[in-house]
Amino acid sequence: MASIEIHSVQTLSGNQARVRRIIEEATQTFLQGTPVMIAADGGVQAWDGVTIALGIAGFSLSAASNLTTLGVAKTLTFGTVPNESSAVNIPRGAPLNDGRVDFETSAIDTVFKGQVGPAQTVAASDVGKQYGMTKDTDGHWYVDKTKTTVGTNTVVTVVKLDPVDQGGFPLAVAPASPRGLYFQITAAAAQPVN
Repeated sequence: MASIEIHSVQTLSGNQARVRRIIEEATQTFLQGTPVMIAADGGVQAWDGVTIALGIAGFSLSAASNLTTLGVAKTLTFGTVPNESSAVNIPRGAPLNDGRVDFETSAIDTVFKGQVGPAQTVAASDVGKQYGMTKDTDGHWYVDKTKTTVGTNTVVTVVKLDPVDQGGFPLAVAPASPRGLYFQITAAAAQPVN
């Protein structure tokens, strides 16, 4: 059973979630909804899963582009253009690329929606607890209830259970194994982004 893409659902202040668009690190292949961090050279890369203190800058709003060089756009091209030595052909519908990736920041004001691991379920007792995160086999990330050592491997605090996953509207009956929850990145794990 795969995990869902992580994205913001609200902010505590009622404002819109804070979004940034920063140059992408080279050779990144992460999916939309992946926790990301800012590398020493200023590029966005997938979170390494082990940097806890100031480790998560936010969650990607688009997939990585597998750039060859840090921040240098890589556009799908083919062939040559007659009489235009510097021109290229870009296939119709090819995604535009400016060498940057956008992400929702991990500001402690922002609440994100995600799931616990495929073999785990949520319970009311999870609210207020801190857990870690793990990358699923399909490339998406989930809140991992087996990572519970605060300050060592925890990065999120559960805010509430996903009401839809608990049998709320539009469902009439709760699923047999509810996995959805809302969470915030802990202040210790949130990497500041200007």
